[in-house]
Amino acid sequence: MPTILSDVVFRDELRDYINVTSVEQTAFFSSGILVQNNDMSQLLASPSNTFTIPWWVDLDASVESNYSNDVYTDIATPLSVATSSMQARAAYLNEGWNAMNLVKNITKQDPLEYVGSRLMSYWQKVAQRRTIATAVGLYNDNVAGNGGDMVVDAGGPITAAAIIQARATMGDYGGSTLGVIAMHSAVHAELQILNLIDFTPIADQIPEFGRYQGMRVVVDDGMPVIAGTPNKYLSIIFRPGAIGYAEQQPAGEDGLEYVREPERGNGGGAETLWSRRNFVIHPLGYAFTSTTITGNGTETRPASASWADLALATNWTRMLDRKQVPIAFVLSSVAA
Repeated sequence: MPTILSDVVFRDELRDYINVTSVEQTAFFSSGILVQNNDMSQLLASPSNTFTIPWWVDLDASVESNYSNDVYTDIATPLSVATSSMQARAAYLNEGWNAMNLVKNITKQDPLEYVGSRLMSYWQKVAQRRTIATAVGLYNDNVAGNGGDMVVDAGGPITAAAIIQARATMGDYGGSTLGVIAMHSAVHAELQILNLIDFTPIADQIPEFGRYQGMRVVVDDGMPVIAGTPNKYLSIIFRPGAIGYAEQQPAGEDGLEYVREPERGNGGGAETLWSRRNFVIHPLGYAFTSTTITGNGTETRPASASWADLALATNWTRMLDRKQVPIAFVLSSVAA
């Protein structure tokens, strides 16, 4: 629906509006959970919406090495260098905003100019929501297919022990730098009540939501809440590089398009601003199977995975050993 006069707060003595930033923050970007991946950017530019991401399999040090000797007839057999791959899928998104010209004529304000100033933040929020939906899909797949070996249930409110145990599911991989723990504000409040959030500055910098066990804390009320008695909150530990990310705006007017409709509003006119983005958001060590692709329900032939599609266990297959996947989950409740 277009922006019309009844949508606008109008006062004769006040024609300058204050642009109020949404309370929804893009902490997934500022924390480093989502960092542009150059390899994925190249794949996103390819003429396909699904593609294979190859990687070198690490050298296996669990096999005892050869020992040199001086026997001419002893011949060592070299090991092969192996590769593996995971499947990813691009998403092609767009959104448009429409305003009637009469709104601009009377208020002397341009709603679409405001939209243009907020587009970067808008698409970051979209990417953040797709990341959370992806994490839910990994959680659902892990519970359904891998015995929940990436999940620790605190059995009540979140505790230091539960988070340490979740990190321990990664074995010695979990002992390396684990950059971020993302949680709902209700869980963050539990930790603050216990005075467990550290706001001590490091290099004169204090993360907005503090640190916990050396990890930067990200708070987002879009984090999953699993309904039950009581409700369970899903917190997620991310090691740097856990999520690969690429974003691309189609070239020219395909990326940002401005449409005038002079006949609308009984000749008063209307204007629409369209913005388009292509995304790849993919977790390390997983293949996206594309078993179910529904889009948002408005398309005749869906080509992109929706938030609901990303959250489906059947759309994900883990390709690496659990210890090589740099993500862990903690389930907890909130004290009454």
